[in-house]
Amino acid sequence: MKTIILFLLLGTAPVVFCQQRVTGTNAITLDQAIRLALDSNYSTRIAYNNLTSAQYTSTKASDNLLPTATATGNYEYDHYLTDRTSFSINPLTGNIVGLTENPNTHSLRYGIAANVNIFNGGFDAANIRSAGYNLDAAKYNLKWVRQQVAYNVVAAYVNALRTKELQSTNEKTLVEYQSQLDRLNGLFSAGSIPIGQVYQQEAVVAQQQLQVIQARNNFQNAKADLLFLLNVAPDSYQSYDVSLSGIDTSVSTLQNRGRSVEPTPSILNSLIDQREDFLAQKSSILSSEEAIGLTRAALLPRLGASLGLAGSGSNSQLSNIQLFHYLNGGLNLSIPIYDAAQNRLQIDIEEVQLETSKVQLDQAEQQFRSDVAKAQNNLIASEQAVEATATEIKSAEESLRSAEERLRVGAGIQVDVIVAEAQIQTARTDRVNAVYNFLLATRQLEYLLGKTNY
Repeated sequence: MKTIILFLLLGTAPVVFCQQRVTGTNAITLDQAIRLALDSNYSTRIAYNNLTSAQYTSTKASDNLLPTATATGNYEYDHYLTDRTSFSINPLTGNIVGLTENPNTHSLRYGIAANVNIFNGGFDAANIRSAGYNLDAAKYNLKWVRQQVAYNVVAAYVNALRTKELQSTNEKTLVEYQSQLDRLNGLFSAGSIPIGQVYQQEAVVAQQQLQVIQARNNFQNAKADLLFLLNVAPDSYQSYDVSLSGIDTSVSTLQNRGRSVEPTPSILNSLIDQREDFLAQKSSILSSEEAIGLTRAALLPRLGASLGLAGSGSNSQLSNIQLFHYLNGGLNLSIPIYDAAQNRLQIDIEEVQLETSKVQLDQAEQQFRSDVAKAQNNLIASEQAVEATATEIKSAEESLRSAEERLRVGAGIQVDVIVAEAQIQTARTDRVNAVYNFLLATRQLEYLLGKTNY
C-alpha cells in the first residue's frame, strides 16, 4: 500500500494534503461511503421500516370506518345413548303399540352478518388523525435519520483520513530518525563521535517505531468505525481504504467554506420551523393530542347497526334437512355510566405526557442553538490552530536544521538534535490534527444548518 504523501507548503502558500491511489484495495470515496450507508446502515433501515409500519397503521385506521361482514356455518350431530320409546293404542285392534324413535339427529345452521359503526364516540376520527400525524412524523424522521447517518459517515471518514495522515507522518519521521541513526553509526565507525550518541538515537528510533505501530492501529480502528456505518462485514475491512478524492483540504478553501455557513438568528429560527427532526417531534405531539381523543371516546355513547341473513334446520336424515331462512337487523346503543374514573385519569396521564413532549421539543430547540454556537466556536478555534501550526512547522524545521548543523561542525550535542526531532514530529502531528479538525468543524456546521441534503 502506498502511503499518503504530506506536502507542507509554508509561508503564504496554502497547505494541501495529497494521497496517491491505493492499489490492491477498494479506495472508497466519501461520496460513495455516504451513498452506501444511506442504503445499508442499520439506522436508515430501521427508520424505513418504521415508516412502512406507520403507513400500514394509517391505512388500518381509515379502513376501520368500513362495515364488517362475517359468515358462519355450523353442523351438529346428536346421538342419544338412551332409546326414546313412545306408546300408542291401535284404534283397530285396541292393542298398545310401542314405537322406538331414531336417536340420531343432524342439524345445520348458517349466518351472514354485517355490522357498521354509526357513532363510536369520535374514536375512529381521532384514530385517523393520530395515525396521519404519526405517518408524517415517520416520514420526517426517515429524512432526518438520513442526514444524521450522512454526517456520521463524514465524521468517521474525516477521522479515518486524519489517522491515516498521522500514520504517514509517523512513518516519515521514522525514516528520518533512521537516516540520522545511520549517519551517526558512520561517524562512530570513523571515530568522530562516542557510542553514547548512537545509543541515544537508537532509543529515539525505537520510540518512534512504537509511535508508528500505535498510529497504524489507530487508523485501522478508525477505518473499522467507518466501515461499520457502511455495514461492511468485518472480515472485509482490509479490502477497503479511504481516499482524499473529491475533498479539498487547502486552508483557503476551508476558510471560504467556513465563512459561507455563518449562522444568523433568522437562519436558526427558519431551521427550527423546517428541519426534519423538529418537524417529526411536532407531528408526534399532534399525534399524541389526537390520541387523547381515543381515550375520551370511551366516555361517550356508541351506536352501531347490524343486518344479517340466517338459516337453520334439523332432521334424523341429513339429506332430509329443510332449512328455514330469516333476516335480522338491529341497532345497538352503548352508554357508559361509571368506570371508576379510569378513563378520566388516563386522559390526565396522557395530557401530562403530552406536556412533557412539548417541553422536550423546547429542550431540543435550545440544544440545537447551543450545538450551533459550539460548532461555530470549534470552527473559529480550528482555523486559528491551522494558522498557528504553520508557524510551528516552520520553526521546528529550522530548529532541527540548526541543531544538525551545529552537531556536524562540533558546536552542538546530540541531545539538541533529539529535542528538535521531537519538536518537528509534534509540529507535524499538530498540523494534521488542525487541518482535519478545521475540515470536520466546517462539515459539522453545514450539517447543523441544513446545508446538506441526502
